[in-house]
Amino acid sequence: MQLLGKAQSPAFWSEDVRNKKEFERYRNELHEYWTKNDLEHKRFEALRYSDFKLFFTTGDRDIYQRAYFSRREALEVIVPLALIYPEEDKYINTLMDLVYSICDEYTWCLPAHQGKLEVHDKTRIDLFASECAFYLAIVYTLLSDRLDPLINERIKYETNFRVIKPFLSVDNYGWWEVGHSNWTSVCMGSVACCMMLMRPDLVTDKIIARFDKAMDGYLGGFKDDGVCLEGCGYWAYGFGYYIFYADMIRTFTEGRVDHFKNPKVKTVATFQQKMCLSGNRGVSFADSGRGFGYTTAITHRLKTEYPDDVLVYSPKYSTNFMNCGRLPIRLYSASWLVEDFYNNPDESSVSFENWFASSQWYVKRNENYGFAAKAGHNAEMHNHNDVGSFIFAKDSKQLLCDLGSGKYTRQYFEGATRYGILECSSMGHSVPILNGMAQGAGVGFTARDVSFENGVLSMDIAKAYPLAEVESLVRSFIASDESVILRDEIKGDVSVVERLVSLVKPEVGEGIIRLHSATLTFDPAYTVNVSVAEGSANQNKEVYLIDFTLPAGVKVFEVTMK
Repeated sequence: MQLLGKAQSPAFWSEDVRNKKEFERYRNELHEYWTKNDLEHKRFEALRYSDFKLFFTTGDRDIYQRAYFSRREALEVIVPLALIYPEEDKYINTLMDLVYSICDEYTWCLPAHQGKLEVHDKTRIDLFASECAFYLAIVYTLLSDRLDPLINERIKYETNFRVIKPFLSVDNYGWWEVGHSNWTSVCMGSVACCMMLMRPDLVTDKIIARFDKAMDGYLGGFKDDGVCLEGCGYWAYGFGYYIFYADMIRTFTEGRVDHFKNPKVKTVATFQQKMCLSGNRGVSFADSGRGFGYTTAITHRLKTEYPDDVLVYSPKYSTNFMNCGRLPIRLYSASWLVEDFYNNPDESSVSFENWFASSQWYVKRNENYGFAAKAGHNAEMHNHNDVGSFIFAKDSKQLLCDLGSGKYTRQYFEGATRYGILECSSMGHSVPILNGMAQGAGVGFTARDVSFENGVLSMDIAKAYPLAEVESLVRSFIASDESVILRDEIKGDVSVVERLVSLVKPEVGEGIIRLHSATLTFDPAYTVNVSVAEGSANQNKEVYLIDFTLPAGVKVFEVTMK
């Protein structure tokens, strides 16, 4: 039974991937990484305890994680090279050194997920421990006949000791097994795939039911409209591992368990294609990035399953990898690639308008602009305080932007400090500031009276602010083919500063602001002030905050974007 499909065919790698034009970029990426990082002579040094403990002492995650993930990135590259060029000993020899060093790590769990520094716990299962077990299971499945016996034995021992045994030692592993976020899908999907590859004898009907219950819980985190409130990047991550599992369990059970038949899976599968705003810019609500791209692996697999529903954009928007060195993405980007989808993608300049009523997201794209706006509340998954915020994009740029994810630190995920970070605060979003105050965090800080009809999105966002003085703040977006009009109507004894956020330096004139190719027009009686702020992420080091102050007594703000 080939649970990894044609990836288990040596001829696929040594003939198709090695020679076909469709895999040229794939091959080049592997060779470039191998050469740039001199992997043939790489010494995989031990991870340092002093780096490990930084998260607990300063909140820093980067220093340890750079060393940790560099190994996974190397693994992601070396495994396919060893498959494409089986006659080259340098690849398999470097791979064995790398696997040996990964098996030596104190824990596969990141410090940020470890719990207390003082507690000895090397078998905690988090996202990365579970993924690591899946990676090594792939290595074993595809290359065990070329690995030294000791390496094979270490893979079998460590995957069992660190992941399989701890998982089976309890009836329920805890919050991620009963949750609805990407954690549920990635952790359970990885554990399940590892077990099917390494210990199929343990995968009983009872265990499959446990897998499925968790995966159904993950799917339950999506509303009926298929929106991933965690952000587009987390759709690719969490739903990607859902697809890995769905594909493998269907093969393992010979079709008896088939998650692809669930209509909701098809709905969620179409989410990604509806988030492309302009060129390579997408919707960056919540903890997501501003770029639009898709993994060949996930998108081609979904297109194969749902040919009439899933769009595949131009290969120039595709990637064969995902950050943090995720081997399954790289592997399946080859084995799930469909040449017809690659050579004949769907037209990437499509126009669409989508109102996601359950999640209260609106996305519109045409030849003139891309636009996205949201209502919702301020206790969503990977929440930002952003009720009423929006994005305006043109010419492959977010010109009025959502900054997306900030830099991940301990403080970024602590409630007491998260909303003091620009990317998470409403001060870093294109929403009003009332009496000098930002929006509040929590489910009670919400939009009310949300409606969408004939291109007009309307919502009352007054309750997003911790102020009794504001009676209502009705925010409307009126979208035509040429422009979007933002209109705010305020009732209450409250001072209002209307803020717009951009990463492009604005050119301010009388009643007009130019942001690259976008033009904003407004009443010249408004006073405009531009200041510069710094976000926590490297890509947000220079953020332009465009503040409008209305004349005394004026309670309506309007700006046209085109």
